Amino acid sequence: MLEVASMELDVAFLPPDDPTDAPTDVAVVIDVLRMTTTAAALIAGGMRRLTIVADTGDAIAYASASGALLFGERMGLPYPGFDGGNSPVEHAQRDYGGRSAILCTTNGSKAVGLVAGARCLLLGAIVNAPAVARLAARLASERVTLVCAGTDGAVSLDDVLGAGCIAAEVLRLGGFEPTDAARIALAVAAGEAGVSATLASARHARTLAELGFAEDVEYAAGFGSVGGVARLVGRAPFEFEVVTPG
Repeated sequence: MLEVASMELDVAFLPPDDPTDAPTDVAVVIDVLRMTTTAAALIAGGMRRLTIVADTGDAIAYASASGALLFGERMGLPYPGFDGGNSPVEHAQRDYGGRSAILCTTNGSKAVGLVAGARCLLLGAIVNAPAVARLAARLASERVTLVCAGTDGAVSLDDVLGAGCIAAEVLRLGGFEPTDAARIALAVAAGEAGVSATLASARHARTLAELGFAEDVEYAAGFGSVGGVARLVGRAPFEFEVVTPG
């Protein structure tokens, strides 16, 4: 009997320094606290399209030209002149049916720019981990790489936890072999403390709680609460459309 070759499941604990080193097949950017979780909340509210922009000036210009809503933060707080912040709880109960939005954040937006050269790029979080895993596995031809955004250039426990949650769902589907880095993320996600407590223990989670965003951390731990996924469809700027995998 012929053995079916497994594809590789990898985790990058930080984005590459150089965009030319981006994953070449399927990449998933993970910024659990909070950009990719906020993106998922916007999707749950009916958002049709998301554009990720790293520079605040560029974001304001794109919003002015397109009429899209403009959300984001600097140092965790809503940026002056934007339509809203980077809080998933802020957006979770709103109706954005058919609208488009621009997200401009400190860490996640930069990570998107660094890995946008991948053949397929998705945004992933704990809240849509099963949906992200199904879509990533369906799109992959050789490898799925889960890319943690990190916090100010440092590895962030919340993103590694998110990668572990998505990785577990990918492996559940079959056909993938995890690298050692993926096994580390899987071990974090499978820890005895559980997802919610592990996320709350992250340094960035404590910082957000001090800023008054403890509810965002609780929301971000809601495994599988969102069924949609943002997939990159344009690179100038980085435009994502919403996909709901079956």
